Amino acid sequence: LQAYSIGRSNFIKYLFHMRRDVMKIKKVIFKNIFTGICAAGALMMVNIIPAQAVVVYSNDFETDTNGFNTTARGSLTSNNAGDISIWLGGDRSFTNKSIYLTLTGLTVGNTYDVMFDLLIGGTWDGSWSFGPDYFRLLSSSSGALVNATFGVGRAPTRKTQTYSDANPLGDGGLFFHGEGVDVFFGGIPSIFYFGHGAGNPLLSFTANSMTETLTFQSSDWQGISDEFFAIDNVVISTKTQSGTTSSVPEPAPLALLGLGLMGLAVMRIFLSRIQ
Repeated sequence: LQAYSIGRSNFIKYLFHMRRDVMKIKKVIFKNIFTGICAAGALMMVNIIPAQAVVVYSNDFETDTNGFNTTARGSLTSNNAGDISIWLGGDRSFTNKSIYLTLTGLTVGNTYDVMFDLLIGGTWDGSWSFGPDYFRLLSSSSGALVNATFGVGRAPTRKTQTYSDANPLGDGGLFFHGEGVDVFFGGIPSIFYFGHGAGNPLLSFTANSMTETLTFQSSDWQGISDEFFAIDNVVISTKTQSGTTSSVPEPAPLALLGLGLMGLAVMRIFLSRIQ
């Protein structure tokens, strides 16, 4: 009887110590699983948060023309409400003209978005008679971003120009006079938006050097002074991923999270059986 009592007492002590060890094991396992789940969550958040664009150049020409090789500015109407703002080339001097924007400190291999407003002034003839009248935007890294004829002020019911929002390189055939225009002055198509506004083209270049030159250029077959262009609100920024960044976690962190939860469930069952 004495031996039985001693054995029973030792067995109870053994069970007590075993239960204490099991609790320690559970604490360590749960801590490690929780850490894994937190790590998976962090990875998921990295993939959920969209990249933010970084502006490397911005100018509305209200105070200066920094970055450009010209100081020609002037006041022109900027919207359908008739508001006036300062435009580069607003003095109507950009006829058969090339102007240059020099960007420095770029990262080779990065893609940059180009946003600006283009005012087509006077009686551009597009590809019609007395044309062609071209506007071009040329990148020293990526070549032509815009290369098309524009028609404003004449023959509004004819297909006279090669520009459209879907074809900024003018390779989609002929379109109606003023196709793609965003602002009309007195019924005459005048301002075209690039890089902003519904349906307007998104222009970009991939830098092959730390220095980039953007050329804004008109080519007027007639060479008359009333066919001019002006630009405003020029913004150059690192390439955004608008429309491509998803709030759905990528497979790798999602799988990691799933394994962590599965391991938690299995360990609960295992430890309950030990107890």
